[in-house]
Amino acid sequence: MPRGSEIPEGIRSTAVDLHKAGKGYKFISKTLEIPPSTVRSIIVKWKRFNTVATLPRSGRPSKGNPRRKRKEKLDEADPAGPASEKGGDLDKPDLLSKVLFAAGNTDSNSTESKPSKEELVSSRPTLHSRDKEMRDLNSSCEEGDNTGRSDSDEEEPMSSFLFARSTGEAEDHERVDHPGQACDTEDPDESQKDESTAEEGGDAEPSDTDEEDPLAGYLFGRAREGTEEHPQHEKRKNSASCDDTPEDDPMEQIFDPNFDDEKKIYAGSSVSVRALLLLLLAFILKHDLSKAATKDLLALLNLMVPGCIPSSLQFIKKHLTDIDKKTEIHLYCPRCENYLGVEPGTECGVCQQRLSKRSLLEKANYFLVLPLENQLRKVLKRLHSKLGKHFTKDDYVSDVNTGGEYKHEEQEGSITLTFTCDSSPLLNSSKFSVWPILCTINELPYVERCKNVLLHTLWFGKGKPLLQCFFTPFINELHKLSHEGFTWEDESGLELNTRVMAKICVCDSVVRSAVQNFQPFSSEFGCGFCYHKGELVQKGRGYTRVYPVQVDGCDLRHMAETEQLAIVVIENGYPQGQMGVKGHSPLLLLPSFDVVKGFIPDYMHCVCLGVVPEFVNLWLDPLYGRKRFHLSPQSLKNLDKALSAIQPPDEIKQRPRRLSERMHWEASEWRAFALLYSPVILRKVLPNLYYKHWMLLISSLHILLSPFASQEEISCAELCLVQFVSQVPSLYGLEHCSFNCHLLMHLTDCARNWGLLWANSTFVFQGVQSRLLQMYSRAQSAPSNIFKQIVSYDEIILKGSNVLKDTGTEITDLFSSMTSCGILTKSSNCISEDVFTLGCGSQRSLTVRELAALQSKDTRPVTEYAHFVYRDMLVTTLDYSVSYKRNNSVIETTSGFFLVESVVVVEGHCSCERSSDCSCRELVAFCRKLLPSNSQPTIQNEQINRNIAEFLVRVRSSDELCAVTCQDVVSKCFVMEQKGRLYVMRMPVL
Repeated sequence: MPRGSEIPEGIRSTAVDLHKAGKGYKFISKTLEIPPSTVRSIIVKWKRFNTVATLPRSGRPSKGNPRRKRKEKLDEADPAGPASEKGGDLDKPDLLSKVLFAAGNTDSNSTESKPSKEELVSSRPTLHSRDKEMRDLNSSCEEGDNTGRSDSDEEEPMSSFLFARSTGEAEDHERVDHPGQACDTEDPDESQKDESTAEEGGDAEPSDTDEEDPLAGYLFGRAREGTEEHPQHEKRKNSASCDDTPEDDPMEQIFDPNFDDEKKIYAGSSVSVRALLLLLLAFILKHDLSKAATKDLLALLNLMVPGCIPSSLQFIKKHLTDIDKKTEIHLYCPRCENYLGVEPGTECGVCQQRLSKRSLLEKANYFLVLPLENQLRKVLKRLHSKLGKHFTKDDYVSDVNTGGEYKHEEQEGSITLTFTCDSSPLLNSSKFSVWPILCTINELPYVERCKNVLLHTLWFGKGKPLLQCFFTPFINELHKLSHEGFTWEDESGLELNTRVMAKICVCDSVVRSAVQNFQPFSSEFGCGFCYHKGELVQKGRGYTRVYPVQVDGCDLRHMAETEQLAIVVIENGYPQGQMGVKGHSPLLLLPSFDVVKGFIPDYMHCVCLGVVPEFVNLWLDPLYGRKRFHLSPQSLKNLDKALSAIQPPDEIKQRPRRLSERMHWEASEWRAFALLYSPVILRKVLPNLYYKHWMLLISSLHILLSPFASQEEISCAELCLVQFVSQVPSLYGLEHCSFNCHLLMHLTDCARNWGLLWANSTFVFQGVQSRLLQMYSRAQSAPSNIFKQIVSYDEIILKGSNVLKDTGTEITDLFSSMTSCGILTKSSNCISEDVFTLGCGSQRSLTVRELAALQSKDTRPVTEYAHFVYRDMLVTTLDYSVSYKRNNSVIETTSGFFLVESVVVVEGHCSCERSSDCSCRELVAFCRKLLPSNSQPTIQNEQINRNIAEFLVRVRSSDELCAVTCQDVVSKCFVMEQKGRLYVMRMPVL
């Protein structure tokens, strides 16, 4: 019997049933007319004690009470009858039918009134009837609109709502929005079996106090909210939902879902409806707005400009997010991490752990996969004309397609991939990390590869995944794509079949050794490229393994030998491995992939985050204050002052920070310091012997990061690196000859096999990885939401670049700033195939000096611009660079170095009317010539027989004005002033 004013047990049971059906506290409270706090207490008590019965004062069920047992026997013998108004069970069939009506039919025209609590009280059903009706309730509630949420739930980010699946995909149990659907459609007996299955000591339905993965439950709990209804239930809406507007919003009929509507948002406006919609979507994505924030934004826009955009969130969901990605959920065993696939079954085949798909999803024992085939099909259709359009020179090494290994294995009608699987911690103090598999297409030019990174797999959680499990979906799909290929249509509609092979894997040393299944670099034979054993030496109070240069050389590893060593280790059970090999690599199953040559020493980790900061910290560490290479605090202040005065070009994203803040530098900052800043600012600061040693490294990097390099230049870079590593023990001590220094010896082999260092580095993938981390830290979203945001980001950029290309400068610039999609998506004026002017030009006449430089007497007006783009290089005038605090005004031509003073477009005599293919216009840059100084930096190396500082040129300005066309431009340059002297360097490929 209930105590006093306690809610009758029948109503409590109904509240629990509705909660099991996925309904939120607000909906249950409104349906049963009880306070939300009471609903919460009922659910908490049910989760804690697994009962809704009235409990003893002690708070525990009394199972041994004789009076309770006698009452239970009487209840079993007595047939079901009407319940009293003070308590007891309710008439379940009648109640459930009324609840289903309230949950599914909320049409505003409906005249059916909601049943009262008195009407809900009726006779007791049989046990079979209760089970049947509960299954009907679960099924019906799942088919309706699943928008119920508890009051304690966090508000779901709008991005997850935007990219919910389409109607057809909502029924697929493999989709990311329906991880819980499969368990609701299983056999009832199997469901009961799964619910009783314990998972690592926990129940299938965890209590509120269970310690779980912080990410667990997000996907399962929120997937229902983002799904669309089945067509036959379109009119069923949840009356408790406050964010969704009715389907018959009259404003929706005005707007075109295909972005073809040129209608202005109001008369006289320069902003079209389609432009406003895309800007709105870009804004929502950038700031990760919640549904409530998005609804308020729509209301605010309509308040300022009535009717400019529908106020319905459903409109944005349906018409602005046409994304048909088929994301898959792949499960793994929580005990042994064995790969289970998309359907786990009832038992793990390795450890015999009993499995429940619902529990696996709630415990976050899964990772997400987006198949490559659909992504490749879209990229190739859009960029088919750019396949193989690399900038190349005969007998020179540059991009991937010029490498020896690539040429040896090149096949007609196929494309190759470079992939990475580096981990990234979510927060510096967090144990959680993200492991994506990202891919690029090697046949695309470098700039296009950076813009079209493909995301295949996303895993995150505590620690790291079992690599055998993690790579299984990737290997399985590459097996299919390499043997059967996939069909796609080019821009002309021609159907083609292309096979895909993964050839290059780039990652840091820790991940590389794990993927290769080799010993880590801190152990004997820890190098994955050669058989260098290493030496243990004392460093400080401990020991470290070093890799000095061996006089007699070191044999390189080969795939055949590696496979034989793996077999020996497995057959004999060697716990420490053999010659550094611990067993078979999971990538041995990857078709046409070499587990030795297929890996490359990534220069971002090896050099930019390895060797460079190691030596800079040595120079500035007070522990080495008595060493000759130590730099005093005053030297550090001078270096900080010199760095703050630098005006870098736009290729360097971040302005120089002080060396005293180097602990917070990123890889790109260390790269800029080493390649561009250090050759100038370390002159006369670092002792001469150590400066010459440092320049060996910098000279070799300038060769290996140049647009083109001959075999002779690569051999020169190899000699420089060998000398650099071999001199480390004598100059700094043997303990500083680290593994990163040893990897420098393998950089040139990588360049010969797979192209220069810039062609294969993790810098290409940094944009996607940083966006992924930003989305997590900003939104704290579920894995599926982050995955959808990453995938959808490029879709929005592509859609915006196509739709907004003919709009005004302000609109395209705003869209570019919100999406960070690069300079070429801004408004531009095409002069020729590779030349674009930016911004609005101004009419003026040529001066006498300019006419003389142009050797022309034509006095017609020209159009002057402040900046232009040639082959993805941004060039600006000197005046613009000074005001912009970025110097993009120095170029190298076939005649030497020049400083750009003005840029004009000269019109020819034609009747083309400035059509896109008109070749009568020509861009001319009026430049001041920079003459080489008589005194040049020279570091002559006798063994190399070359000036290793020849990349650094000291210049002086002149009054000579020259007219330069784009055909004369060789490269863009970096200029730096130091103590009244100008130094110029060719920009490496960054």
